[in-house]
Amino acid sequence: MARSNTLQYMILGLLTRQPMTGYDIKQIFDKEKAEFWTAPFSQIYPELNRLLNKELISLVEPTEANSRRKIYQLTKLGTDTFMDWLKLPLSPEITQLNNDDFILRLHFLGKKHLDILKALLKMREQTLKLELAQLELELSEVVYHPEQFGRELIIQKELSNKKSDLKLWRSELKNL
Repeated sequence: MARSNTLQYMILGLLTRQPMTGYDIKQIFDKEKAEFWTAPFSQIYPELNRLLNKELISLVEPTEANSRRKIYQLTKLGTDTFMDWLKLPLSPEITQLNNDDFILRLHFLGKKHLDILKALLKMREQTLKLELAQLELELSEVVYHPEQFGRELIIQKELSNKKSDLKLWRSELKNL
């Protein structure tokens, strides 16, 4: 799948919650997203301008209390664009979903999106099965080469992580 403008979708997703300033968006990045993504002000504000130019967001009309602050809100087009993006990996031509795309979408899915969530978890399960098969093949190639013992350990760790992920997502899928 082609790499999308992740920051654009992060901002649109955050604005589905409520209108926010650029500063509010940065604070949420620092608080909620730091373990997965970072975005400095130097990336956030230019992206907000691009989103304004594309009419995916608009500015809230200033009041006395917020006359100097720019508060951004989603437009209908922005909401539709974000929802289309959430559903995108579920189109028939997409057969794998990398971890970043999976985690980002998962972050914004609520209980009202159970159909998307179930399909997303099934797709991630399918992707993990493929990744496990590839890692097993790699492991079988290095296991008899003592000079590649470090690589063998890395592959074993990755196998363990992916098996754990697969177990978790299968369990969650059963509970939905």
